Amino acid sequence: MNIKKTNNLYENWVKKPEMETIVSIMNEIDMFHKNKGLIYIFMIDKIYNHIMKHFDLLTVDHNQKKFYKNMLSKIYHSLYQIYQIHDYKIYNYGIYYYYYQYQVNDLLNSLIDYDIYDEYLSIESFFRGIHQIIEINLLYLMDNQDIIEGNINIDHEYTKTFIYKNIYVWDELIQLLHLLSSMDEYQYQKYRNLIYGTSGGESINLRKIQRRIQNVDQLFTKDIQKIIMNNDEQKYLVSAIKLYQYYSTQFWLTHFNLAASTNGIKNKGTKETPILKLVDRCITMTDTRINNAIFEVSKIVTNDRYKKKVKIDDKEKSIGISVYNSSKEIFDN
Repeated sequence: MNIKKTNNLYENWVKKPEMETIVSIMNEIDMFHKNKGLIYIFMIDKIYNHIMKHFDLLTVDHNQKKFYKNMLSKIYHSLYQIYQIHDYKIYNYGIYYYYYQYQVNDLLNSLIDYDIYDEYLSIESFFRGIHQIIEINLLYLMDNQDIIEGNINIDHEYTKTFIYKNIYVWDELIQLLHLLSSMDEYQYQKYRNLIYGTSGGESINLRKIQRRIQNVDQLFTKDIQKIIMNNDEQKYLVSAIKLYQYYSTQFWLTHFNLAASTNGIKNKGTKETPILKLVDRCITMTDTRINNAIFEVSKIVTNDRYKKKVKIDDKEKSIGISVYNSSKEIFDN
């Protein structure tokens, strides 16, 4: 099948056109249309097994190899649970599960057709494969985001269910970035020459989903400050949205930390963006309606009645009563 590439070099690199073709074909089949998670797991299975196959060439250090395998295996099995994929596939999905998997096997194999020098095959399968798994999960996040936005003012419990599903996914994606931070320092710096000119920040779905999550509280029609102040039952939805936004931002912060630790803080990324500039986006992402409402609440509930003025090292300062009671003996009279 002829796969139409895009002008986005990163999306071609992670094989997103191939991913979308697989989803399109499998989505025509009733069993997979009802459970898209199966389609995503098909792709994750193929990439995961390819990464595991090349671990022995990635490092000779026993502890590092054990860390790689344990971490990746844990993330892989966690995704199975989040996607609610049953292990006994024949019993739950029938023999057709394997039949259709076989039918798209050539397309699945195209996901791991990297066309790379043998010297770099191990790090390519690891680094590129992890980015591919992230991209596949972004498809899942986008599916759930549609449900969240469509129900946020209709069914709070239903909305929270999908918010927390996405939070669990973000947590695994953050763990994948942690895994990348352990790469061999010298080998990775050489490998960067092969991926020069693009960046994970060019992922269209990453930019879209993070923008939608940052703005999802704008869709909530209730007064968030009043909900927090009145201890309203809807506060649990507000808390869920806040945590959802937190994990989305945390992924980007971890991406910054990853870039700094693998390339050096004063370096630039493979797209020539200064690594320190990644922090600017984090600042923008945290400027949400909920965070601003919490700031307003903090001003209202400030109460000097629970503070004491003390002197320590001849300097006067105000401290809370809990801190005062634990250290009262050291304060100057």
